[in-house]
Amino acid sequence: MKDAYYFSHDSNASRDPKMLEMRAVYGAEGYGWYWMIIEMMREQSDFMLSLCKRNALAMHLQCDPDAAHKFVQDCINEFELFETDGTYFWSNSLLRRMDIRKEKSEKARQAALKRW
Repeated sequence: MKDAYYFSHDSNASRDPKMLEMRAVYGAEGYGWYWMIIEMMREQSDFMLSLCKRNALAMHLQCDPDAAHKFVQDCINEFELFETDGTYFWSNSLLRRMDIRKEKSEKARQAALKRW
């Protein structure tokens, strides 16, 4: 059984102005880090990650914990790609996409119940 979860993603995400700002500083590596973080968020039940899990994030991104922390902070404060409450951080774009997916899934479930 497959243990992977789907989420939609815009085909022109690399050309989004916020993403271009991030790529101007971090290059293709930053683009990869961004999507690795989004994939990690997608795997969480609340689609958020803890700001204090520096070592785990750094291990996943295969970089130094300080580099991972700086990247996340820049994505929050400089590039506005993530939001934070001081404890967790998340992507509003991912949250919107997951809400749409949940709505579609619920409509499909309701339609199936009506059929049976």
